[in-house]
Amino acid sequence: MELRTLRYFLAAANEENITRAADILHVTQPTLSRQLMDLERELGTTLMHRGKKGMTLTDDGLFFRQRAEEIVELADRLEQVFVERNAEVSGVISIGATESVGSRLFAKLIKQFSDKYPQVKFNLYNEMADYIKERMDKGFIDVGLLLEPVDTSKYDFLRLSQKETWGVLMRDDHPLADHTFVVPEELVPYPLILPLRERPRTEILN
Repeated sequence: MELRTLRYFLAAANEENITRAADILHVTQPTLSRQLMDLERELGTTLMHRGKKGMTLTDDGLFFRQRAEEIVELADRLEQVFVERNAEVSGVISIGATESVGSRLFAKLIKQFSDKYPQVKFNLYNEMADYIKERMDKGFIDVGLLLEPVDTSKYDFLRLSQKETWGVLMRDDHPLADHTFVVPEELVPYPLILPLRERPRTEILN
């Protein structure tokens, strides 16, 4: 399986149309169709359903698309590293960040860095902490801005000075809605919709 084949598949998956994908890739439509069929034959599965209105990915196709994107992104980053070795400070820094007050400080740091190294670009991914850590482990993200509680045992880390505030969202006619603040004991009688992440759930429940 060649990297070029993965790029062909991703182009077809993104466009959902063989003809448009072939135009973007500067190859003929029969060539692209043959490459995709060879890929399916090699994998022993159907990745795409072809129809009059275009193509849709199968379940295997959706899974393969995610993995193909990771492989292509990693290959591009590796190639970029060697380009940068003999050039001025440039390249792309990938950052994963959760929505937080700390993002404001992070934005200022990026601005300061860009002023000093204008050839450096940034890719920003907004995700939950668990997804950011997963991308860091795979080498797709260089820096992560995470909200605690989070396991930092595998990473070099620095705590920002900003403090986050726990909040509760509720209907405007809720009995607690007119309170300036609430304490945990006041929430006990009410059902809560909690975060999916296990660590925040545990902290809230405790």
